[in-house]
Amino acid sequence: MTGTDTGVGKTWVGTRLLQHLRLLGVPITPRKPVESGWSAEQITESDTWKLALAASGFQVLNHVCPNRLLAPLSPPRAAALEGKQLSIQQLAQQCRERCPSNSFLYVEGAGGFYSPLASDGLNADLAAALKLPIVLVSEDRVGCINHILLTVEAIQARQLALAGIILNPIHPAPTGMDNQLDLQTLLEIPILRWE
Repeated sequence: MTGTDTGVGKTWVGTRLLQHLRLLGVPITPRKPVESGWSAEQITESDTWKLALAASGFQVLNHVCPNRLLAPLSPPRAAALEGKQLSIQQLAQQCRERCPSNSFLYVEGAGGFYSPLASDGLNADLAAALKLPIVLVSEDRVGCINHILLTVEAIQARQLALAGIILNPIHPAPTGMDNQLDLQTLLEIPILRWE
């Protein structure tokens, strides 16, 4: 799960997808390898907590997110402030650890597809290391088509599988806007508008 930017609703969409899979009886292994802005006092507001709860509620938070960082900054900068260094190889390994072979592995990045994730790479590099199909989330707003097309081009340039695009209507849409229809004329990828 990746986004066109930070704050587009990756976790909100992801928790609903995980809840749906759980209702279908699919075993799920959620992973958010890095979360910055971590606050022990507000644990139930964290992305990690929400994903763990959506997957089954019986997930060990240290397994869901092994790298919880205090500063609300990019993960490599937040890690550096704590004297830590994250690598893409380390994050990919942590995503695969304790993942049963019959389980659906859900991995959520931090920020947008090209956002820094580790000292040696971006969310895009983790996606390439894991080789999982990608779901792209964007806020459904004026201007999102540009961000979506740029991100789709970046995903395709890395020869990664794009499973679909989800438009998340965080704010009311202007009258007459239909990004889903407009994107369907430009892309041959499943595009959903979350309702």
